[in-house]
Amino acid sequence: MGSTYNPSIDQGALQQFRDNFLELAQQTKSALGSSKAVMHLPSKGKTNNLGRIGKVELTEVEGRNPNKSYGDYSIDNRMLTKRRFTKTITIDKKNDINELIKDPQSDILKQIVNAKERVIDRVIASAAAGPVLVGAPDVAPSSISAATDGVITLSAVSGLTYAIIQQVTQKFINNDMSYEMFRGSALCISGKENTDLMQEPQFINNDYISARPVEAGKMNNAGIYEVKLFAGSENGGITVSSPILPESGAYRSCLVLAPESVALAMEIGDLSVEKNPLKVNSMDITIDLWINAMRTEGARVIILTTTI
Repeated sequence: MGSTYNPSIDQGALQQFRDNFLELAQQTKSALGSSKAVMHLPSKGKTNNLGRIGKVELTEVEGRNPNKSYGDYSIDNRMLTKRRFTKTITIDKKNDINELIKDPQSDILKQIVNAKERVIDRVIASAAAGPVLVGAPDVAPSSISAATDGVITLSAVSGLTYAIIQQVTQKFINNDMSYEMFRGSALCISGKENTDLMQEPQFINNDYISARPVEAGKMNNAGIYEVKLFAGSENGGITVSSPILPESGAYRSCLVLAPESVALAMEIGDLSVEKNPLKVNSMDITIDLWINAMRTEGARVIILTTTI
């Protein structure tokens, strides 16, 4: 009489098994990392510097052989130091794979990559609305706030309307930004602000536009601004874990980012699957991400304060 010590998985169970995980609701792709709003800096190195030069105006003179009108130009640096994000998931090759009837390595890797994509947008949004390190090339940099840097904040607490979008255009123009410099800016909003825009005739009525946002169910553009949608809290409380757009109290900071308004440096130090040196028959799935961003110029960013 024979015995089977390592029986195969029951064929009935295999026939009922679907060989994949259902991916729970989440943002899986960066909406800003490849957008016009981002200027990419060299990836190598822990710190990155961006040199800036100010504008020069001419001096009016009269008569023949005028004296030279000497002046100077302003030059300063902006600096970022990369932040580090990491995660390691350990799986038991025997227990996990046997219980799940599959090897979950690829699925976990996919979730880690999804997390990386969200970090990219979160870092960009934080840099756009946060402080920035500035200074001359030969001095230690100092931190200045977004307001000190020239970032304008507009109130949209009563709703994001066509009039508010027109104010955005007005502010860009009055900040000496040419139309070509802010055309195609990224308008970063949540679902609540998307609902506001979907009620504005100027953005949904065929008398004004050729697009069909009502048919699509969401805004792709609000005038010349490219809409980027992110999860956001609503009904007066923080309900989204680690939101991309900054939230505090009862307010959310939606962003309008002109092209090249944020400089980004990023490097993946490790993305690997390797044997755990301390655990029996176990594998470590690891990502090591170095990333940071900084605002290139305050005039290129506008914050829209909305209610949660």
